[in-house]
Amino acid sequence: MNHRSKLVVVAVVVLIGVVAIASAIGGSGGVRGYLADTYARVSGSGDSVVYRSPRSPRTVYDDIRAATSPSDAIVEPDRYFLRYPDDIVAVTPRGGGSTIYLDDEERGYQRWFPVIVPIWGGPFRSPGGGFRGGGPGFGK
Repeated sequence: MNHRSKLVVVAVVVLIGVVAIASAIGGSGGVRGYLADTYARVSGSGDSVVYRSPRSPRTVYDDIRAATSPSDAIVEPDRYFLRYPDDIVAVTPRGGGSTIYLDDEERGYQRWFPVIVPIWGGPFRSPGGGFRGGGPGFGK
């Protein structure tokens, strides 16, 4: 390998390193940082924030999912739910656009309980199983 080829290889390796570092720094805000940088905030309290977008719920869902990989997702005809390690994002229709709800896990389960619990289960599952209820019954 001649001197010029070695310089090209070194330049490529350095460029790959710079891109990797920039990606890590840019992605450090996770879904919270991405939503704050991308959508218009309309309200918020504590770990719950509401954003708006003029784009359709499906477009917003696809955008968020591509930018910040969720651990799970639920797709309904007009609503979209994304689960992250500590957060739940819901995208719902509003006029011709969307409302984006960002909640910490506990608040997200409270807000969207009827939709997400049958699919994802509850947020506070015990290792020994869930609540089995009282009273008479078979299989307890």
